[in-house]
Formats: sequence, structure tokens, C-alpha cells
Amino acid sequence: MLINPETFLRRIDQAILDAPKLITEALAESQLVKLNTENLQQGLDSEGANMPPYKDPDYANFKVSINPRNRGFWDLKVMGDYYRGIRVTIKSGTVHFEQSIKNEKTLWIESKTTAMGLKPLGVPEWQLKEVQMKNIPIIKEKLLKKINGV
Repeated sequence: MLINPETFLRRIDQAILDAPKLITEALAESQLVKLNTENLQQGLDSEGANMPPYKDPDYANFKVSINPRNRGFWDLKVMGDYYRGIRVTIKSGTVHFEQSIKNEKTLWIESKTTAMGLKPLGVPEWQLKEVQMKNIPIIKEKLLKKINGV
């Protein structure tokens, strides 16, 4: 069914207004926390660089035996509190990672990584762009439905 030009323009204007919200919702559903923890399990920081290697060979062997994916680099996991505490907030188009668990171990990790200039929370820019590119078809479909009045 055809719609009149005024209705069409009104729907386009509304779609333009709704686009930032749809982008934020799609990002929120993109499992960014899971992506961050997968990177950490591989011994990678928020920029995709290697975390420091384990200095104690015995501890390095222990860590690699429980997680070979870390390749001998810090993965920040033994019990899992640090991973469980990772949270993502998206405000004004900015993605922010934070640690919600504040216990002795997570605070120690935070102080140690901060002192060393490490940033374990987050994902590399290229991964965030990849996620956003994957979200385009989802957002496009929702915008087209709004424009078509579906």
C-alpha cells in the first residue's frame, strides 16, 4: 500500500531520531563482556596486545595447564571473580567497561594493572567496529520497519 509523502517523511524523521537508540540496543546485545573475557583468556588486553608473561615458571606452567589459550600471558583468572565482575555501559555512544566486584582479589588486580599501565577491561577498537558492522543488518531491518509502518 502506498503512503502519502508527509507520512513517509514523518516516518523517516522518526527513524532518524530512533537510530541512536537502536544502535545502543544492538551494542548492548552484542555480548561485549564475553568478547572481553575471551580476549583475557587468550592473554590479551583491551587493545589486543599481550598481557605480561608470568615470571615464575612454575606458576606459568600451572596457568597454562588450566588455560592453554593464555600462552603464558596473564589471563587474570583463577577463581573467576574478575571475569564475573566485568560490566559494560553504553552512554551517549560511548562504550565503557568496568569492574563491579570489589573484593581483595579484584582490587589487587586493579591496583597491579593500573600501576603497570595495563588496561584489561575493554575490547580493541577493531573488534568494536566489527561488532558494529555485524549489527548493521539488524538495525537496518528495524529502521525499515519503522519507515514502512510495520
